[in-house]
Amino acid sequence: MKNKSGFTLIELVVVIAIIALLASYAIPNYRQYVVRSKRVEAQDKVLQVAGMYEKFYANTNSYPTNVRGGGTALSLTNAFLRWEDYNIVHQNRPNNGWRIRAVARGQQQNDDPECLRIQYDNLGQKTPAVCWE
Repeated sequence: MKNKSGFTLIELVVVIAIIALLASYAIPNYRQYVVRSKRVEAQDKVLQVAGMYEKFYANTNSYPTNVRGGGTALSLTNAFLRWEDYNIVHQNRPNNGWRIRAVARGQQQNDDPECLRIQYDNLGQKTPAVCWE
């Protein structure tokens, strides 16, 4: 009798089932990791702009009126303020206050519905709180 080497059909099916089980766990977790990393990128940009606002205030004794335009506004480029997943916008608040908002765009809107608007203001309030945890 000859020794035959190779895999049986049952062995192959078991290996494929194990791979499918691992993939069914790994793919959703990876997707959530990607969504959270994009959210962190938006938070970073919001805090960068907030730092620029405070620097502007230190130099002029008033907050900028907007994020783009120059003069009484920051001169930030569209490339900095708008990318594939978020758009940074400025909102005036009472008493010379400001709020910087990262607004989700594109696929990020569908993937991260809790954090469609990530906000930070001159009082140090980060909202919504669930997005900053």
